[in-house]
This record gives sequence, structure tokens and C-alpha cells, in this order.
Amino acid sequence: MFLDGRLTALLQWQNIDLGIMNESNRQRTTTSGPAFFTTTNYIYETDVLMLNLGFNLNKLTRKLKLPGSEFGEKEF
Repeated sequence: MFLDGRLTALLQWQNIDLGIMNESNRQRTTTSGPAFFTTTNYIYETDVLMLNLGFNLNKLTRKLKLPGSEFGEKEF
């Protein structure tokens, strides 16, 4: 095959609520004192889709040799 396992794709979906739950990703901060009152509403991004594509130009043709453990092969 042409790609031969070199292409990787990652799809990440953050803050999944689809706009169904109105209270998700919202925060209200209220501060008051003797002479003042303030409130702030923070609304974060509701849905973020990220697509990451990677392509490895140098394919490894040999098996990697990892360092051995001081406890032997069957450590756990």
C-alpha cells in the first residue's frame, strides 16, 4: 500500500453538549459590598472540533531496542 501506516488522523471534540444543556460551560461570578454590587457571566466555547493529520516521512524498518530493566523482563 502507498501510505503503509505512515498517515495518522486524530479527531478531538471538546465541550460536547451540542447546545442542549444551556447551563454547561457557563459561570456566574457575583461580588458585593456595602456600596457596590457586580455580577459577571462567563460563557465558554460550547463545541470545538479539532482535526489533526500527521504523516511520517521516515518509516522505521527495524524494531526498536529499548533499554532493559534492572528487574528483568517480567518486572510486573
